[in-house]
This record gives sequence, structure tokens and C-alpha cells, in this order.
Amino acid sequence: MQLKMKWLSICCAFFLPSIVVCLPKEMTMKEKVGQLLMVHFHGEEANEDAKCLIQDLGVGGIIYYSWANGLHSPHQVRVLSQGLQSIAQQNRNPIPLFISVDQEGGVVSRFHQGFTSFPGNGALGRTKNLDLAEEIAFAMGEELRSVGANMNLAPVIDVNVNPKNPVIGIRSFGDDPALVAAFGHRMLQGNKRAHVIGVPKHFPGHGDVDTDSHENLPIVRKSMDMLRKIELIPFERLAPEAEAIMTAHILVPALDTKNCATLSKNTIAYLRDVLHFSGVVISDSLVMQGVLKKCQTVEEAAIQAINAGCDLLILGGRQPISFAGTCELTVADMKSIHSALMRAVEEGRITIERLDEAVGRVLALKEKYLYQETPATDVPWAMHQALAKKVAALALQEVHREPLPDLSEKKILMVAPELLREALSQTSFRAGSDVFFFKGLHPSTDEIENARKRMEEADVLCIFSYNAWKSRSQQALIQGLLDRGKPHVLIVVRDPLDAELFPMAKHVWWTFSPTIPSIQAVCEKMYER
Repeated sequence: MQLKMKWLSICCAFFLPSIVVCLPKEMTMKEKVGQLLMVHFHGEEANEDAKCLIQDLGVGGIIYYSWANGLHSPHQVRVLSQGLQSIAQQNRNPIPLFISVDQEGGVVSRFHQGFTSFPGNGALGRTKNLDLAEEIAFAMGEELRSVGANMNLAPVIDVNVNPKNPVIGIRSFGDDPALVAAFGHRMLQGNKRAHVIGVPKHFPGHGDVDTDSHENLPIVRKSMDMLRKIELIPFERLAPEAEAIMTAHILVPALDTKNCATLSKNTIAYLRDVLHFSGVVISDSLVMQGVLKKCQTVEEAAIQAINAGCDLLILGGRQPISFAGTCELTVADMKSIHSALMRAVEEGRITIERLDEAVGRVLALKEKYLYQETPATDVPWAMHQALAKKVAALALQEVHREPLPDLSEKKILMVAPELLREALSQTSFRAGSDVFFFKGLHPSTDEIENARKRMEEADVLCIFSYNAWKSRSQQALIQGLLDRGKPHVLIVVRDPLDAELFPMAKHVWWTFSPTIPSIQAVCEKMYER
């Protein structure tokens, strides 16, 4: 495979003007349509499903998910990536694949086991340190590139002006447009240093919504003047340097009264003509309800997205609401979508010019990043972990309304949601502590009662909140424990809004990230006193 890639790279550099000029002339319409699709498949190694998608459909990229591809270790991911690229090299036109992943840091990270657990954008924004943002993006990029991933669907550059945003929250750098733009810029610089494609998202701005676009269609009812002052600022500043941008499945009437951004010619034209973006427009996943509210079928959504100006369509992920009897797209579904796009071209619904324009942009980005051999380097894992720890400690915010309780030789009860079990197990919090985990984010009546009983034997309570603002039962659990008057600490690991729910808490820490380094930073603060 390496020899083929090297040979092709040499040919592109010395014998061909550009693959963007030459390859499309040799490509069939089937191959061109395939290059516009980024898909997922089930398999921890390259298998028959992958072969079908890459060779029969000629897809342009693969997106990784832990529930579909294992992602158990850097070695497993590396072998998987090599296998997929090897299949692509056997095609008539051996075009390498985009291999993408949502590795934002914090709450949205696909690579865990064996990889560095970096705090997310919310924590980074708290540090106010732009150099750290670039270093984290570079470190993430090094880890991605070492396992064959060449595209990171990050950074999030939404301005989180709504504290009750159900989908962005601490995935954002904050509520200041200038700060978000500055951090986004440095993250892109770090991506480029690592030779990984960064993808700012979600255009035109997902930060002021009260609905999750995975589940419904959010509407941002702001004037163009307000959009230009807030949501559009990061995209305006990053558009000239970004090489790919992801759209949002949100309706913004000031830009288009009928179509969500992914399906809106007006919205994508604004990105192109006003913000001067010339790179690849990538749709958010087309299995999300925000886009299916109008289109009803993924096939129709794909056609409309291409016609609106999207160049690369993500067909990965699971549908949170069952659609057409399935919860995720199968290989057969992706074949159907590919065929629907082919028919749309044949019938003139998608013009050849629009198809070639999108393919040209995709190939141009691949030529810049995927045909260049980059030297294999050893990943400095220890340095990356130290960097994550530094950011976590700097981001930590604390409020104490009375002196901290002495924790030495005390019986400590930790109360936390089950989803924090793995992270907590890798911190020193667990040493010598009793632990009560409740399932999900919404503890049952029995769980609330059991937690109160377990509390009776404890000297100190260590309570973890995880978006309690979304859960009345989690609020009831936490408030009930606080009301008993025992020495306690409240650790808010996700949206900071939680702390406002419990104004009588004596000791509160905000981590702005539910990651191992962030939780460990609290532990070290508690025990250093």
C-alpha cells in the first residue's frame, strides 16, 4: 500500500497537473457520487461491509464510532485504518479515504482506551490561554494521525449564549464570540501542524437553541444584525483559513424561512459569497431528525443537501428516534442513497456541474492532505497526558462558603451517575471511598432512597452532578442529600448551570469537563488542604 501511495503521490506531483483536473475526467458518475459520501460500518477490522462500501460504492470517507468499530486501542484503530485504505487502493482509481472522527475532547470523544483524555472546549475556554488550545489540537492531531485518522470533525465554534442549550453547552469555548473565534483559530492551527483536517462546526451557529437537532429541528429566531454580532463572528473569522466546515440542522429564518441550513442554498451561499469560504462544505449526519423533519427520507435529504451546496454528506450515526423501522443506516440503505443520487443526476435534478463542483472540492482537499507521505513519529503520550492535566487544573473553578471539611480518616460516600463510573475508577477518588452510582441521569425513587440510607454511615458526601438542570429526579437526589446537613462537596462536571440549582451547597467545584484529568484535578485540590 505504501508503495502505491508513494507512486501515486509522485505521479500527481510530476506527471499530472492535479488530480482535481485529471481524475474527474476518468471517473464514472458512480465513482463521483461515491466520493460525496462519508459512511460508517460495523467492524473492528476491514471486512466485507467495508469492501462493499469502498469498492462497490466508491465512498469518499469512513467515520468511526466506538459502538460500531471497537476503537479498543491505538493498535486496533491503526490496523483498521490501514485495512480500509488498502481496500481503497485496489479500486480502479485508487483514491484514498477520508477517515474521520468526532474527537472534540471532553464529552464528545470517540477514542478513549489508550488515547489521551483531553478536557473539552469549555475547560479550554476557561483557561483563557490560546497557546494551550493550539497545543491540545496538535496533540490530538498527532494521536489521530498515528492511527490513520486524517480528519477531525472539530472544533465546535458555536457561541453558547443559551445556558440551557441541550446539545452544545461545554462543547463550546464560551459565550463570547471573539473568544470562540480566537480559540477556534488556534485549534485549526494545531490541526494543520499535525497534518490533520480540522472541521469547524456547526454553521451558521448552534449556540442559541433550546432543541437538540438530533431529535427535532431547532429554530434560531434572530435578525441578521444579531447573527452578525454573535453566531456568525467565529465563522466569518475562520472561513478564509478553514478547509472544511460542517453545517447545522437548524432553521434560521433570517437566512432561509423554509429550509434548515444543511438544505438551504441561501445559507450555504452566504458562507461562500459573503464569508468567502472556498473549501468543502460537510453536512452534519443525515440521520438526525433536524434534517429529516422536512425530507422524510435520507435519500431525499441527500439530494437536497447536494443541491443546496453541501459537498460531502455524513451518513453515520444512530437515529435517536426510530425512522422507517431502523435506528441506523445499513449497507443496503447506503446503496439506496447512492442510487438515489445517481438517479437525481441522470434525471437532471442534480446537474453535472454541481456534481463536478463538489467532487472537485473533495479531491482538492484529498490532494492537499492524503497524497502526501508524512513521517511516522512516536506519539509523546506522557507529554499529552501532562498537557491534559495542566488544562484541567487551570480550568477548575471553586466556591467555598465555609472551610473545607478535613477528609483524613473520614468515611466518604461518593454519589454519581453510572456514566462516570469508568472515569472515576481511573482517579484517586475511589481509594477508600464508598460509591453509590445511579443509572442514567434520572435516578429512580428507589435509588434516591437507597442513596439517603447509604449516606447515614458516611462522614462526608462527595456528590457529582451531571446536567442536573435537565433532571428533576437528579435535583431531588442531590437536594435531599444536601438537606441532611452533613459535610459535603458538590462537583459539577458538565453544564455550570447545575450549581445555580443548589445555592446552599457549602463547597462547589466546576470542572467544565467530565474527563479523567478534570475529575482528578478536583481530587488533588480537595486532599492538598
